[in-house]
Amino acid sequence: MGRYLLGRLLQSVVTLGLVSVAIFAGTRAMPGDPALLLAGEDPSPETVASIRAELGLDQPLPVQYLVWVWRMLRFDFGESVRTGLPVSDAVLTRLPVTLELALLSLLVAAVIGILGGVIAASRQGRPADWIANTFALLGLSVPNFWLGLMGVLLFAVVLGWLPASGYVPVGESLGGNLASMVMPALVLGSGLAAVVMRQTRSSMIEVLGSDYIRTAWAKGLSPARVVLVHGLRNSMITVLTILGLQLGALISGAVVTEQIFVLAGFGNLMVESVFTRDFPVIQATVMVTAVGYILVNLAVDVCYSLIDPRIRVRGGAR
Repeated sequence: MGRYLLGRLLQSVVTLGLVSVAIFAGTRAMPGDPALLLAGEDPSPETVASIRAELGLDQPLPVQYLVWVWRMLRFDFGESVRTGLPVSDAVLTRLPVTLELALLSLLVAAVIGILGGVIAASRQGRPADWIANTFALLGLSVPNFWLGLMGVLLFAVVLGWLPASGYVPVGESLGGNLASMVMPALVLGSGLAAVVMRQTRSSMIEVLGSDYIRTAWAKGLSPARVVLVHGLRNSMITVLTILGLQLGALISGAVVTEQIFVLAGFGNLMVESVFTRDFPVIQATVMVTAVGYILVNLAVDVCYSLIDPRIRVRGGAR
């Protein structure tokens, strides 16, 4: 287990290094000069050159990259070209909103998807199976923005049960926070719930047809124990992988949902930085997202190896 974890950590470090190079090169290749944005209208060449020197843009690219990596390791992403404020402050302010949205959406997807998949698999070919498959098809087909608009129209405008937009921090009001996040979490998690439901159903059908499941039935075990204990556990390996890897996708994919419900989250910060050519913010947001992907991937691999010991045995053998 120790060798497997060490190998995965080394792979993650190498991947993170390659990603940082790609992010740095990508932002430098984008059109536009941050110095010109800061200099204002009709700047003199001397003013632009002075600003470029302050930003370190007059240094060779390898030097700029090493300085950026060193500052990034200290969580110092520089200052925003647009606001002049530290980028780290903007990240720390916006990221919790998106993390909460992503985690709630993941919870929605896990509960609805796994429960629906188990019911569909254990009642294959019956009305419950048809209903679950219909829901999964709708979840995969309906765009998030349309679902969000319909949710606002029904629950906020017509019924008045939930707020149409805005975010209430947990520290201000727990009830207000949950009310402001219910619709965004359901909208963002609906597509993933459909994927999880289909995968759970497929895995459960395969597992329930195994010899050891037939042995469990022959021993007279209760249906709940056979399905939930013996069947679901062995079906969760693939489902766990999907849920883990989709957490990073939920963070980066929350942009549309945050726009619909006017949430000042990480996705909105990323969009704003791209439109304003705010290179320090672009680098910070993309890098934080990449780190999140890599850490979640590492955590999924560790959990995967705990569920299926064959994974770490093969990893250690290499």
